[in-house]
Amino acid sequence: MTYPIIEDGNVFYFETSTRNKISVEFNDLTNIFESVFPIFCVDIYRLQDRQRTNEQIGSKTRDTIVSIIKIFLDRYDCALVAFIDTSTDNKGKARNRLFKSWFNIFGKNEFIIESRDLVFNESESYSFLIIRKSYGNAKTIIEAFDKFIKLANEPDEIQ
Repeated sequence: MTYPIIEDGNVFYFETSTRNKISVEFNDLTNIFESVFPIFCVDIYRLQDRQRTNEQIGSKTRDTIVSIIKIFLDRYDCALVAFIDTSTDNKGKARNRLFKSWFNIFGKNEFIIESRDLVFNESESYSFLIIRKSYGNAKTIIEAFDKFIKLANEPDEIQ
């Protein structure tokens, strides 16, 4: 069971039973990865500044986010990249585990997930590449992802 979803282009919104407003946004990164295959970044945001309230029972938030991701993957037949930042609240490690557990529940039969660590300004973050197992060019997409991560992990040159 999922929450009702409002769609506005590549942004999906929903509100939880505890009145948390969530957006799931998809941004085209195909050119950044220098790929001929479409690659999008998925970002998940809580839209309010008020204190977060967790769901009392169930997993409707998870199910809604997973449903949105599946809708997008089916619609655009693309790869997805997710970045989990740890710099704002130091909860990135927990989000990383949560995202992996969602993938293991819902996508391990249909998708490949490649997980990589990012180190930026001495802050560790996490990234994922999600692609269908059926893609014949999965290896090329993974290589482009690894190239991007390698460049992102290189220290800035002092000028």
